[in-house]
Amino acid sequence: MARIRRTFTDEVKQEAMRLVTMTLGIWFGRFARRAALCLCTASSALSAQRAFPASWVGRWEGTLTTLSPPDSLRNRIPIELTIAPDTQPNAYIWRTIFNADTVRGIRPYRLLVERSERGQYATDESNGVLLEDTFLGGALRSVFQVGTRVLHSVYALRGDTLTHELSWWDTTPARTTAGTGANAEGGLAVASFRVQGMQRAVMVRKSTDPPRR
Repeated sequence: MARIRRTFTDEVKQEAMRLVTMTLGIWFGRFARRAALCLCTASSALSAQRAFPASWVGRWEGTLTTLSPPDSLRNRIPIELTIAPDTQPNAYIWRTIFNADTVRGIRPYRLLVERSERGQYATDESNGVLLEDTFLGGALRSVFQVGTRVLHSVYALRGDTLTHELSWWDTTPARTTAGTGANAEGGLAVASFRVQGMQRAVMVRKSTDPPRR
């Protein structure tokens, strides 16, 4: 009888341990799912808080290279870009200094936040000129015309590197043709433009401290 009693007691202990283990497993699973959900929510909130242009804030330094076709180097100079919240609401300082020249080489622009949910911004050049900007595909893009020259500007952040590419062409088409048959744009005239040059700035973030005013 003593052996039977011990066997029964051992079975009861094993069953109790199994139930405890199962209960802990269920509880831990629920806790892990809730923790993962909270982490995802927090991550999404942090991403929203650090969206453009907030995630681009800082003092950026690098090199600006000017090229002409086919790959002729025209010049290479240092460049500094400061992006920071402005004192005015819905605006950011967007100040560029070319070739370390704080007199003739400074461009004290501002980025105006117009309809961020639609990617709509504007560059205020602080001289009466306003340029339309669109944040699309992780980059700030704009196309504008000065006289007979059209310019295409693209700012893009890739990892810890901020790049700015500016290309330009003349408003007079280099070639105008019209096709026939399928995929020929219905016979409409197609004007194409030859890119005349480009600038490329490659910068890394040196600081996130507020700029000196």
